Amino acid sequence: MSDDTKTKVGKDFYDVYYYLYNQYKVNSKKIITLNEEFSFARNTKIVVSIDNEVIYEFLARPDEEYLKEMAEESIYATYLYLKNLEKQSKYFTQY
Repeated sequence: MSDDTKTKVGKDFYDVYYYLYNQYKVNSKKIITLNEEFSFARNTKIVVSIDNEVIYEFLARPDEEYLKEMAEESIYATYLYLKNLEKQSKYFTQY
């Protein structure tokens, strides 16, 4: 997992996401990147991506409850994406 956050809000989100990642035992062979981009006005956008493919993104707010909710949604989106990749790999036959 890669942490490219820039602000305290981004770091707080990373901490919650990482805790949930370990709690739910999400195991990825691919690199998950948490990136924070500066958005319009004084907002930042947090982007969760796997192999440069965006899985989940949202505008960050310094509200702890909001960050926990976004982390749970991000973990769920990550889990679904990884399960879908696993399912696809079973259907492909390599020669």
